[in-house]
Amino acid sequence: MVFKNVFSEYSSMQYVVDHLQITSALGRSWLMNTPFMTDEALLEEELELVQRMRNLLVDEEHKDLFRTIHEQFCQLNDIRPTVALMNGGVVFDDIQLFEIKKTAIIANRVSLMLARLSCADFQLEEMSALIDILDPERTGIPHFYVYSAYSETLRALREQMRACEDVDEKERLRFQAEGEEDAVRAKLTEQIGVFQKALMRNLETLAHLDVTMAKAQLAIAWRACRPTVTAKTRLSQLRNPEVDEILQSQGRQFQPIDIAYGQETVLVTGANMAGKSVLLKTLSLAQYLLQFGFFIPAEQAEMALVDEVITSIGDNQSEYSGLSSFAVEILTIDRIIKTAKQGVRVLALVDELARTTNPEEGKRLVNGFIRMAQTLAVTAVVTTHYSGIHTDCRRLRVRGLRLDGQQSVTARNISNYMDYSLVETTDDEVPKEALTIAELLGVDADFIRIAREE
Repeated sequence: MVFKNVFSEYSSMQYVVDHLQITSALGRSWLMNTPFMTDEALLEEELELVQRMRNLLVDEEHKDLFRTIHEQFCQLNDIRPTVALMNGGVVFDDIQLFEIKKTAIIANRVSLMLARLSCADFQLEEMSALIDILDPERTGIPHFYVYSAYSETLRALREQMRACEDVDEKERLRFQAEGEEDAVRAKLTEQIGVFQKALMRNLETLAHLDVTMAKAQLAIAWRACRPTVTAKTRLSQLRNPEVDEILQSQGRQFQPIDIAYGQETVLVTGANMAGKSVLLKTLSLAQYLLQFGFFIPAEQAEMALVDEVITSIGDNQSEYSGLSSFAVEILTIDRIIKTAKQGVRVLALVDELARTTNPEEGKRLVNGFIRMAQTLAVTAVVTTHYSGIHTDCRRLRVRGLRLDGQQSVTARNISNYMDYSLVETTDDEVPKEALTIAELLGVDADFIRIAREE
């Protein structure tokens, strides 16, 4: 699995990309093909790069140097398809030769900036010899045409063309000059072939640098912490930046999440509006951020690695397009079970399983899934509003409404009185707050009275 697979499926990752300051198309392509890292050593290496880059970015003295690097990245194109054609018998045209020259100049300029930053993490290969071939007049400008300096024959033909007044003769000279230009391009293409591997390595390094800078900038903007890879997950003051931004636009604040879990099934109970879906989406976001080498928007993050994240949170309908909500849920549960049976380390995040079926069967399905998940050692966080989930497992409850009777609660401000923090519980009864919430929202009193009598 690579980043683009997750990006296309989950809106939270799309939000992340929207806030990444990746400058080049090359960098964006590199990000989209970043693998979901399950090797701890490789992941730690990436996180260390982000940490060191963050340390450089927060230093005001480096501001101008980073601005210069950004300016260079703005001119950087993804010329890997062109570079791949080197030594393949293809003669490059002026545009291809220009792009190669420009890329070589950018690599040298960025290398100089990195040296001034004392950043040795991104080593770029020296391109001066390549630049000299494509810039015989030593202009240092990222521009290319077939210079007369390449060929005395070409120089003589061009001089004759300038002096010639006869139209037919001038056309004959132009035809000869074009043939000589083609010969020069063929020779140049052959000469620069020796730089193919160095160019390709530099393109990869520049792309990685662009993405690492963007990750570090995002870590600063989100006040994100460097995660530590451990056997169990413990998240302190975890935030969801996307939800936080929406709430702030409404004059509200996101209540950070504190949660810890190991290789176990955790059942989270709470009434509607208790934030259970947001909890699961935030846990999903945190896991993906970790394993794609990002910092986590939290005060502290100790996290276990998994091989796959599988969610049933109402945001994976596209995978089973055209099916009912219940069918999508059950097929997702089946996928979790079958994947775990293959020995894959799964993080399963399941929101309100079987919410669309009748309560009796719904409870059986929830109980059955919890038992199955525990048997297969799946790391699972499952939310429910069903009471009577008797299967033995660890349980958390959302605190819910906190009222002292003095507040004037409306549809606009009711969330201000919700406490979304999680507390340990052993009770299999879900808090019964639906009628209370309906009453607070001013729902018809006769309807509320009849409902309470049922």
